[in-house]
Amino acid sequence: MKLVNKGSPPSSLCRYVSTYPDATWADMSYDNSLGGSYAAHDCRDQAIADQCGLCAYCEREITSHKPLQRRIEHFHPKSDRSEARNWGLDWENMLAVCDGGSGGSQDEQKTHPLPKNLSCDAHKDRMIQIGNLPVCCEGYLLNPLDVPAFPNLFAFEKGSWRLMPDETCCASVNVAGNVYETTAELVAHTISYLNLNCERLTDSRMRLVYNIERNIKKLREHGFKPADIPDKLVQRYFRKKWPEFFTTLRCLLGAAAEDYLVSSDFQG
Repeated sequence: MKLVNKGSPPSSLCRYVSTYPDATWADMSYDNSLGGSYAAHDCRDQAIADQCGLCAYCEREITSHKPLQRRIEHFHPKSDRSEARNWGLDWENMLAVCDGGSGGSQDEQKTHPLPKNLSCDAHKDRMIQIGNLPVCCEGYLLNPLDVPAFPNLFAFEKGSWRLMPDETCCASVNVAGNVYETTAELVAHTISYLNLNCERLTDSRMRLVYNIERNIKKLREHGFKPADIPDKLVQRYFRKKWPEFFTTLRCLLGAAAEDYLVSSDFQG
């Protein structure tokens, strides 16, 4: 999970909210006569653009996915009317996410059966439904809007292809509202509640690691010195803003990735 830096809300959303301040997300999404459905589509498209085409949770590329496989997730429940705030139409409460594995083909679901391979908001919702996570989950898992740009709070374990907390970096960061004793615990619970280490995702990360290893071999065959290879890899993988499984790449490319992100003024 990486920092999400949201831009301005779509003008169509602002117009709709100014006219119908008490409307729900469903009201707007299914309103085909007053511009609501267009505003909902604009919210999804703008959120995807703000996130550079990546799911806010697992960092899969979602720009090219079918509309039903990329959607808006409300981090705080959109049904909450306990405050003078319309969470359903609150732009800061909207994240673009993938389908969490729920829309895979029959063959994909045979390889990675559900529900154990659900992830992201699909798994978060399941955790809420079975009582493992509060409906209002602030403090129990990281909001991508609150992830620091630096340092990287995540580490990556080769062989298992799993994400985990970077204990050292986590110790240097305090996250507002954290219900746990440490930031490392918050990161660990975030990974668990979003099921970011389900086999479907670890298999994808494994393929990424193998791709990096093939590129390292090619660079060596072309005569590049070992000390120069990390920078070449960063140039290759980070030339797209931002690559799929950004955090995994950031962990694998280490200091070279951090130097690149600092020099490019990375802010999500």
